[in-house]
Amino acid sequence: MTPAPKIGSSFEYLEDRALPSTFGVPWADPEHLTLSFVNDGTQTPLGASSLAQLLGSSGTSAEWKREILRAFQTWAVNANINIGLVSDGGQALGAVGAVQGDTRFGDIRIAAAGLSPDVLASAAPFSFTGSTLSGDVVLNANVPFGSVYDLYSVLLHEAGHVFGLDHEHDGHASAIHAGYEYQTGLSAEDIEHLQELYGTRTPDAFEGTGGNNTAARASAIPRNSVTQLLATADISSPSDVDYYKFTAPALTSWLSNVTVRLKAAGLSLLTAKVTVYDAAGRAVASGASTDPLSNDITLTFNPGLLGGNYTIKVEGASGDVFDVGGYKLAVDFLSIGGALSPITTALTGVLDGHTDDVLASARVLQANTGADARFDAVYRGVIEDRFDVDTYKVRTRGFAPGDAVTLNVLVWALDANGVDPRVRVFDAAGSAVAFQVLSNDRGLFSVQVLNAVAGQDYYIQVSAREGAAKTTGGYFIAADFNQLSPLVFDAVASGTTAPGAATAGETLQLDEAGVFQFALGAQAGAAGDAVTMTVYDEDGNVVFVLTARVGQPPVTATKYLTAGKYTVRYAGATTNKGAVGYGLFMTQLSQGVGPYATSTSAPATSTAPSRPTTPSSSSSGTSTSASPSPSYTYTSSSPGQSAGYYYTY
Repeated sequence: MTPAPKIGSSFEYLEDRALPSTFGVPWADPEHLTLSFVNDGTQTPLGASSLAQLLGSSGTSAEWKREILRAFQTWAVNANINIGLVSDGGQALGAVGAVQGDTRFGDIRIAAAGLSPDVLASAAPFSFTGSTLSGDVVLNANVPFGSVYDLYSVLLHEAGHVFGLDHEHDGHASAIHAGYEYQTGLSAEDIEHLQELYGTRTPDAFEGTGGNNTAARASAIPRNSVTQLLATADISSPSDVDYYKFTAPALTSWLSNVTVRLKAAGLSLLTAKVTVYDAAGRAVASGASTDPLSNDITLTFNPGLLGGNYTIKVEGASGDVFDVGGYKLAVDFLSIGGALSPITTALTGVLDGHTDDVLASARVLQANTGADARFDAVYRGVIEDRFDVDTYKVRTRGFAPGDAVTLNVLVWALDANGVDPRVRVFDAAGSAVAFQVLSNDRGLFSVQVLNAVAGQDYYIQVSAREGAAKTTGGYFIAADFNQLSPLVFDAVASGTTAPGAATAGETLQLDEAGVFQFALGAQAGAAGDAVTMTVYDEDGNVVFVLTARVGQPPVTATKYLTAGKYTVRYAGATTNKGAVGYGLFMTQLSQGVGPYATSTSAPATSTAPSRPTTPSSSSSGTSTSASPSPSYTYTSSSPGQSAGYYYTY
């Protein structure tokens, strides 16, 4: 694709932040990120996507997709990041699901929709709220990419935001300078700040102390089955070369050829060259891919009646940023009718057989020992039955012992309709630790522990949520100790509802559109009693519904709402044993600029709230917050104000 003219202007902004924008938080599993291109017609917070229609004039589909992938890969090669290309299932942006690893679409989704006329694109970094809006990039469908604005330059900027970097690193040489600039790559400062989050790219385990970059130092490929060898590895720099060795058994050729496969699709954007040599150093098979859109390689050769020793060389093939990335290398000795066992890219949880159900038998999760900001601990587990409890022990090494830190814990289901998880936190003595719920949605539970202490052990227990629709399945857990500003919720309403009764309509006025996080808690009633909140738009259409139960953590919803007036009603379940107290809390995850009401500014530093007393059964007329004045007003029919966001054990 021919580069666009080198046009730049400080008056043409790259962002229209309709998406959550809390920067400085790395992705929980950056070595296994995925990316998908959203199909035209897919719903975004700003209307139906028209990506292919928008970029059709910028070149062929393969050309503009490669430019976008090149922009993301330019960042990824400098840190512990892999991006695998996957298909997109067409679910709406922000659909409830796994913030990372959802099999229906990429963690990073590329779309296009109408934005404010003074901006080019919108992007969202990873968020502790666990919203699938994280990683989404929306191009302005009204902008002439290719003819006026260089697509690579714009996506290079937005990719930096997806990886957690904001405009604060803002020299004109930077790819994330606030105004549009023609870009050919990253500045040294860009790379430095990326590596502060993700570390410098680490060689794979086969490199050892001396590497495996010569035939003499070739690594043996581990056996995966009777007829297959399988290695998971990484080309970690443009100059990196990996050598492997194996022996083809005698008489193999009587049954089938030997097949050598390199799997990169869905794992990384690596374009590789693979060459197989016999014991005399002669090439017996070779193949390469220079297309990141189709980057798997399959080779076959006949080893001869007596088998023999062979060496495989893996190296980059493109001479550009696509020469770096993760891969799997398989050697198959038996192929019946051309059929081979698939090389899976799926990441599954570990079955523990109830061996870690109590604190005393907790699994110790290895802490991040690097100087970067990656999560302190990550793991994939499985809730095997409704009685299963998985217990983990974590601590941070990133802060001096005794420092006050915030502990964030996210758990999400690995399947689209997977287990509904529940989290509990304990200190080193086994006492329950209070936390605030950031997200409690289908398949997702995220909490923050304020005023945790660095250098001390904490236990995290994961189980199925009581009354959940799905009580078994795999999950991903991520724990991080940090000194980032905690998420602060505004207490906007509280009251009581009688069994089967609904409150009068209360008003939520939004001055601008944006992404909002709602949390509804039920207290001061009999355990299990429920209260339901329903939000209606100005035409009386139901926008969303939340149901909270007494004795259970608050439930949450992340919603993109347009500016206007909304009506909110609360109703007690007819089966309630008596009146139920409730509290509604909300926070704005994006703020507004222009007609589409979006903003890229990171939230201002806020002071962690102290633990509140039990909320009263009254509510305020307007919200209050330690953050800048929000763009919403909540008018309640009840007097008084909730004391603050709930703490949960």
